[in-house]
Amino acid sequence: MSMISIDKLNYSYNSNEILKNITFKVKIPSLVTIVGSNNCGKTTLIKCLSGIMPIEESVMIDDIVLNKKNIKKYSRNIGVVFSLDQNQFLFNKVIDEILFPLGNLNFSKKKMREALNEVTKLLFLDDLLDKEVWELSNIEKIKVLIATAIIHKPKVLFVDDILVGLNDEDKERILLILKRLIRELKLIVISTTSSLSDAIYSDAILVIDNGKIKYSGKLEDILKHDNSLVKLGIDIPVMMDMSLKLQFYDLLDKVILNPEEMVDELWN
Repeated sequence: MSMISIDKLNYSYNSNEILKNITFKVKIPSLVTIVGSNNCGKTTLIKCLSGIMPIEESVMIDDIVLNKKNIKKYSRNIGVVFSLDQNQFLFNKVIDEILFPLGNLNFSKKKMREALNEVTKLLFLDDLLDKEVWELSNIEKIKVLIATAIIHKPKVLFVDDILVGLNDEDKERILLILKRLIRELKLIVISTTSSLSDAIYSDAILVIDNGKIKYSGKLEDILKHDNSLVKLGIDIPVMMDMSLKLQFYDLLDKVILNPEEMVDELWN
């Protein structure tokens, strides 16, 4: 079974400690969400795990250690998607954007066609391939970025704040897409967000504060620290807070964010 292992990861910039002793392990298939306020170190962590920032040998996928010697081999096993405001599309056409990583990996034309067909079906992109990137909606752009990141079938997908700027319905759609990819491709997805509502489908949550892991566990475990989370600048959505209180009185057995769904659950 594939695994990503992070052991005592530290990162400093200009003598300032940004990440401090970050340690955790993830097995496939899993969705791990890293939650924290702005400037807590989330994006830096993703850049370290994806090899963009130089670090010591503290990250490993299966038996591949992230270092200068193994960087190409390591990169074949990961995909990365940053938020739309950080992503710069390299090509005008969607199909060219999606196929670009395969050219770097020396895929044959036949293998490229096969991979494109597979990812297109997986993400329902048939109608988008011949479009220009500027024509796409935000959710369509995110789907294209995900397709580009997974077309070479990595073991681990890093996604950094990709839900920023989306409405609740589109956020739900992207989260369900990620869950389906995890299930069908046997992926590890490590995601970052500043909102606990974006972590509702997570198998595990890591709360980061000042470059350190403050809390870890399932959503129910994290919500036990509700007062502390607010002090850390992490808002607990009203519906999530209400779910927590109703669970305490055995009126709900899960966290519900949709008001209509909660009414139906309570009514039944």
